[in-house]
Amino acid sequence: MTKLSLKSKVDFIFIIIIGIFAILVYSTRNQSQLARDSRMIVHHTSSINTVLEKILSSTIDLETGSRGYTITGNENYLEVYNQGHKNLEIWLDSLRAMNELNRGQVLKLDTLERLIESKKQISALTIKTRKESGMDAAAAITKAGRGKEIMDSIRKSVAAYQNQSVKLLSANLNQSEVHVKSRNWNFTLFAICTFAILFFAYLQIRKNTERLILEKIIQTNLMTELTVQNQQLNDFANITIHDLRSPAGNITSLVATMEQDSTLEEYKVIFSMLRKVAQNLNESLNQLIEVLHLKKNKIIQQELLVFQDCYSRTIESLQGEILKSNALIKADFSQINSIMYSKIYLESIFQNLISNALKYRDPNRRPEITIHTEITKQTILLHVSDNGLGIDMSKNGSKLFGMKQIFHNHPEAKGIGLFIVKTQIENMKGRISVQS
Repeated sequence: MTKLSLKSKVDFIFIIIIGIFAILVYSTRNQSQLARDSRMIVHHTSSINTVLEKILSSTIDLETGSRGYTITGNENYLEVYNQGHKNLEIWLDSLRAMNELNRGQVLKLDTLERLIESKKQISALTIKTRKESGMDAAAAITKAGRGKEIMDSIRKSVAAYQNQSVKLLSANLNQSEVHVKSRNWNFTLFAICTFAILFFAYLQIRKNTERLILEKIIQTNLMTELTVQNQQLNDFANITIHDLRSPAGNITSLVATMEQDSTLEEYKVIFSMLRKVAQNLNESLNQLIEVLHLKKNKIIQQELLVFQDCYSRTIESLQGEILKSNALIKADFSQINSIMYSKIYLESIFQNLISNALKYRDPNRRPEITIHTEITKQTILLHVSDNGLGIDMSKNGSKLFGMKQIFHNHPEAKGIGLFIVKTQIENMKGRISVQS
């Protein structure tokens, strides 16, 4: 049997390594394409949810205009009604274009369009009756309750549509995780094969093992980086769901406060609050989409923010819970009134801390929340305190900012609010502490 020369052995090993590398590159390209496809689906699903929120907001405008005109006869409300009618046509066309290839979603859209068309007809009939026969005749149509039934059905239909979209989004995020794990496996397989070949080469040509150790370290770092990226993707999904749940719940709470015998002024106040919450929810969706791009570019955009403005937007978003709990909230930003920060981060921090204080309030006393700023040694401090249930720091202090850590039996407890706040603050090179 002919023995291979040292040069032939080296060439043979080199060819094997090149072959394995080519297979790895081919596999990685395929996985990257699948990951890009998943990102496109994630963006598509987010766009659908945005349009659904706009459809619901426009339907509320339609309802607001119709009821406002019925009660007051003021034709300014007809402008709100007409704008809502116009916007509904635009957003329904957009939603249909987004789902033209999805038969299941098209069927849901058909149902939603029929409900909205029924709502348009009842609203138009109410306005026509108000013009021709007066407020009593128009009010009789409203009291019949058909319009409310259809509005409730529209909300349920939108919620079902959104739930399906969220399921699709979750499935694609899981698929992205599978792709990352697959790439990790490819790199691991490449590491094992390379190690075996280099070890064989070491035995054959008596070379130093430092190269093997170095390659192993490099591959370990790659695997660690991929794991961190995957965790960031999961964290972003949790932040999106958590930050959108609170405004949606406040819309429901405000709508629930409307009664048939409510006064005109009560309707005006509630409709004004609903409009602000809906606008804030829409802006939050747009900001979250921007954050997705920022995460991709690893850039956190900062701007000069006024604490009072961010605080006011949060209070508007939480009006439903504030009214429900009869909470007293005091804010003082006189010591330092502005900061260079990420807008979505600061508003999310306010949202999470205040909503947590409302959620975990002491049932035996009126909730009181105090917020103020302070500057010490060129460091800006934001203090938030409340008279709620508190936390046993000796028992739970080490777990306080962990993901899905729950310390009170509350039906809405999700265990990610403080985790989100800590992550955002640390991303901005800050720190957070708690006393209880």
